[in-house]
Amino acid sequence: MNLSAWWNRLFSPAVRIALGLVSLMVTLVLLGEMFTGYPTDRGELLSRYHSQVARTLGQQVAGALSEESRDDKQQLQRVLAQALHNEPRLLSARVVDANARVLGQVGDHQRGWHLAAGVSSTLDNIRIPLLVNGQRWGELQIVMQPMLPNTLAGWLREPLVHWFAFISLAGLLVYALYLRRVLRHLDPNAAVPERVRTAFDTLTEGVLVLDPLGRVMLANQAFTRIHGEQASALTGKAATELPWLLASLPDDQRAPPPWRRAVQDKAAVLGVPLHVLREGVPPLRLVLNCSPITDGGRVRGCLASLSDVTELQERTERLHVALEDLSISQKEIERQNEELTLLATRDALTGIFNRRSLMQQAEQRFAEARAAGTPISCIMCDIDHFKSVNDKYGHAGGDQVIQGAAKALSRGLRLHDFVGRYGGEEFCVMLPGSTLAQAREVAERLREDIAANLGAALRDHAGVRVTMSFGAAELEPGMADPGALIDLADQALYHSKKNGRNRVTAWRTEDTETAGAVA
Repeated sequence: MNLSAWWNRLFSPAVRIALGLVSLMVTLVLLGEMFTGYPTDRGELLSRYHSQVARTLGQQVAGALSEESRDDKQQLQRVLAQALHNEPRLLSARVVDANARVLGQVGDHQRGWHLAAGVSSTLDNIRIPLLVNGQRWGELQIVMQPMLPNTLAGWLREPLVHWFAFISLAGLLVYALYLRRVLRHLDPNAAVPERVRTAFDTLTEGVLVLDPLGRVMLANQAFTRIHGEQASALTGKAATELPWLLASLPDDQRAPPPWRRAVQDKAAVLGVPLHVLREGVPPLRLVLNCSPITDGGRVRGCLASLSDVTELQERTERLHVALEDLSISQKEIERQNEELTLLATRDALTGIFNRRSLMQQAEQRFAEARAAGTPISCIMCDIDHFKSVNDKYGHAGGDQVIQGAAKALSRGLRLHDFVGRYGGEEFCVMLPGSTLAQAREVAERLREDIAANLGAALRDHAGVRVTMSFGAAELEPGMADPGALIDLADQALYHSKKNGRNRVTAWRTEDTETAGAVA
């Protein structure tokens, strides 16, 4: 049994009502004493008692100060000591003469004496004048216990405290026993016919019948299984006193809670999700529905039902997980397809188009240029003396040079231009929308960049110079496919190789009767 259940069982509705009645009874007793004076005023009794003690002690001190024994301080001290021993409320006493000289004292007088000279006596500080031959000779100062204690131990010894404690405990016991029997007859469950209660308990949903203030009037077995406490312990308890129920509500549903809004607005509040988390109990997913109970337009209470959707929620969550896994798998397949597409269209060594993809792109751009009547040019280029690079620096060095050439060609092009590896150390650059003159300028810029920087691709061999030769051609009338354009650019590249390498040659068919190349 948890602490909450133990507390609710200990302080049942009968005990709580009994506590309220005892508090009311004690309050009435105090008010009765205040206004009627019964029991007798304790302050008046103490005042009379203190006055009697003071007169008696004053007479004894006066006798000790007779002319025969006025200088006998021991006799005076014995009188004071005897009075301190015999009177339990006497704390201290002192005798002083007219010159304020102390003739005798018992107890810690300085601590309890608070009267200044000429101030009248109080309940616990009493001043008695001493007369000799009708003249004031001195005074007797008496300190009595105050009427109200100033310590906890003092209060615990007070008869009045004992009286109130007895009334409270006895009243709590009697009222609790009586009210338990009374509330048994007033229990709403007792007024419900057995067949109705049986039907009520067969419902799989947890159901509460609440009064207009949100207090539990009736709870079925399904709700008690969720709550973990018998229905009898819930009767009369406010729904807001069920910590798990209030804590499970969404933040925007707590003030006011759904059952109060249903009563206030006279309208149903449906579909409120609850996530119940309690120590030692599996989590629950519930849906709360609250409907007002009306009678002739007047709201008599609220019917709150709790549907357990934990299993449905778990299935939904498992479905979400499965869909997420499927989505991840689909994305992985798309990624792999992209990789396969990349592997199928890109050269493995350089990352630029392979020959097959290059020709596909060239055919598309070639057809677009012929249809629109726009120019398109091609640049073929080749690494000079590549065989000697391979022989001198090995195939790894040759691969580094090829990779460096591909990077240099790619960074020197426009966004709509593209480059591919045509084969071995030979590359093809297509320039849609460019004339032969523009292609020649691009090729010359690439040649200069490569001549200055391509040797650096051999990272382990500083100072090496590697160059490339270029051939350029433009789309001409009568060309049937991009292969013819590439062939002309390749012939121009051949002329660059033949005429000394590291140069650019542009092919012009009209320059000679047969064919020609212009460096």
